Amino acid sequence: MAEVAVGAIVLIVDGNEYDCVSCEAQKGTGRKPIATMNRKRVNKYRTQGVKSYNLSISVVIPNGKDTIDWDNIEDARITVENPEGGFRETYLDCSSTEVSDSFSVEGETRRNLSMFALSMMKESM
Repeated sequence: MAEVAVGAIVLIVDGNEYDCVSCEAQKGTGRKPIATMNRKRVNKYRTQGVKSYNLSISVVIPNGKDTIDWDNIEDARITVENPEGGFRETYLDCSSTEVSDSFSVEGETRRNLSMFALSMMKESM
């Protein structure tokens, strides 16, 4: 019997929900090696650094309802969750850095957003 996978992605801007086609989240730990001079010529130290969250999101362009200024999104929230509960990841205080439009032969129109988030919250229900 097949297992159910996490299946819903919702972008919330100013209290309005937008359906997402795809979402890719890249989580950076901030860890870096510190190069030092030593006899073995290897790194011996590391630093913790600052965590970062970069997101690539595709949203559907609605016909006549696209009233949001996608270039100037600030403090948005993106939630990836299972509709039945059990899993939820929420990216908070998201801001757009790049916006591009995509059109295909099948009549599908998408808006591709590059964003960063200031924090991320994992929830298990």
